[in-house]
Amino acid sequence: MASFKQPKANANASANLAFLRWTAVGMLAMMLSALVFMMAVAPANASSKKEPAAEEEVANTEPVIPDTVIIPDPVSLTVVLPKSGTIRQLVFNIWLEAATKQDVEVIESRMPKIINAFLVELQRLMYRDTQNRFETREPGKRSFKFDAPALLPPPPAKTEEELEAEAKAAEEAAEKGEEITPEPPFSPFAPVPNRYFSALQFQLQKTAQSILPPDTLRSVQVRKFYDHWPGDAKKR
Repeated sequence: MASFKQPKANANASANLAFLRWTAVGMLAMMLSALVFMMAVAPANASSKKEPAAEEEVANTEPVIPDTVIIPDPVSLTVVLPKSGTIRQLVFNIWLEAATKQDVEVIESRMPKIINAFLVELQRLMYRDTQNRFETREPGKRSFKFDAPALLPPPPAKTEEELEAEAKAAEEAAEKGEEITPEPPFSPFAPVPNRYFSALQFQLQKTAQSILPPDTLRSVQVRKFYDHWPGDAKKR
């Protein structure tokens, strides 16, 4: 009778061994899956932690209007050609850039005189331009619009090493009785490719400088210009 029970015991042992093997394989697969998941989540968390720094870097590169820039109200004027009765309405957005922050108050105190001087100069210059456009261009094609180049982003902040090197250079110059000329404040204005408005800015700067103390005005910027010819609109 014992010979007939032995195969059944062997079968049970084989079944138990197979169950243990499958259990071990399942646990190993679960551990590997968990490890892969943890490795995938870690870089995601690291990148999410870096996002604020990236946003801060982008914010630091956006254009900023320095506190040395004065933005008055737009300058408006009307030019009338007597013979034809042609009317042209013009609007200029003009900004003034002071040499230093301390010069801003000086410029603002004389702003009414500067604006009046601008009006006189622009009336003279725009009368010739209006007459030329009236004679050389057809009605409806005389208007003109100008937008200045976009503002430049500020440079990156100086590192501690750069600041220390500048301080050391200033000390060495002082010991020799020399003086290092400080860098001018950052200017966000790019060169104007339009020759006409580049020359106009230079002319307006000369006009303003004749009213202000020397070395207080750094530049005059025409940021926007547009015009309107009422008579042309009626003819169309």
